[in-house]
Order: sequence, then C-alpha cells, then structure tokens
Amino acid sequence: MSKTIGDTLISVLDDLGEDELKRFRRKLCDRKQEPKLRKGIVENADQVDLVDLLTRTFTEDGALNVAIEVLGAINCQNVAEELIEFKKSQGSCVTSGAAMASAHGPKNTTKDQHFVDLHRTALINRVSQVEPILDRLLEKEIITANAYSDVRAEKTNQKKMRELFDGPLKGCGPKGKDIFLDILIDLERFLIIDLKG
Repeated sequence: MSKTIGDTLISVLDDLGEDELKRFRRKLCDRKQEPKLRKGIVENADQVDLVDLLTRTFTEDGALNVAIEVLGAINCQNVAEELIEFKKSQGSCVTSGAAMASAHGPKNTTKDQHFVDLHRTALINRVSQVEPILDRLLEKEIITANAYSDVRAEKTNQKKMRELFDGPLKGCGPKGKDIFLDILIDLERFLIIDLKG
C-alpha cells in the first residue's frame, strides 16, 4: 500500500530532533501568509496533530508545500528534499533538480512577463532573506549604493521588497531580473521551487 501525504509528513516530522521540531512549530506560527496557525494550537501539538493541522488548514498538497517551505527556513534541507521527492513521485509539478533547472530555463513565463514580475506579490510577501539579497544585488551592480540604502531603510521585509520592485528592479531590465532570480534560487530555493510548481 502506497504512503499517503499524511503518512509521509508524519514520518518526516518523526525524523526531526526535538529542537528541530520546536523550530518547525515556531516557524510555522511565524508565517506571514494566510491562513495563519495560532501559536496556542501549534506549540503543544505532537507530530500527528501537526499533520492534521497542516492538512486541515492548507489541504494535503498545500500542507506539503508549507512543510517544504518551513523545513527550508529552519535549515532542514535534506528533509525538505525528501518531501520534494515524494511530491515528484506523486505526479506533482514540484521537483528538486528539475524545478531548479526549469527555473533557470525560460525566464519569461508568459509572453512578455519575467518570472519575478509574474510572481511579484508572492515574492513581496514571502521572501525572508532580504538583506543578503540586497548585498548580492549591490555586489553585482544591479542596484546602486543609494538604492541599497533606500531599500534597507524600510521597516519590514514586505516594504523592502516592494521598494526593490518599484525602484531598482523596474529599471534593470531582463538581464538584471535574471540575476535577481539566480540570487533568489540560491537564497530562497524552496520558495522558488514552490512558485515554479
């Protein structure tokens, strides 16, 4: 009998150490995207309860995506890769190597829209490592020192990303956006895999 999504998620969470599971719960509550899970419900949930919460809140496919995202955020990439491979075996679009290759593939996913423009809202809401991204954009001369300072002056990651999109990225053209996407693939790998899926 083949494993269900719930079985696979329970198995993966069972493999986490106590500290990793604690970080998983915390990061799950810290997600900015809707729907959100309340800390009081999540903090005392065991692995089975966590999977029930995930599947009831996000649906089974959504639960996989959220688990992959959270595991990536807490540096449990090997475990996240396990879920990506499971998803691939179930016939889903999300894969590991193939998704990354296709993310490097055609940059324009619609006729005239670059991948980063197509997923602007999701990137604004979900990118968590804005500072390292800015450092690399400055290093690659995609943004100027002034633009770097302007973006960093914003208070939240969402405002920083919005300023980045509305300012420097608007004028950098497709080549600059390609470099931005390469940086995102490196620093926000699981988010890009999710968006490609």
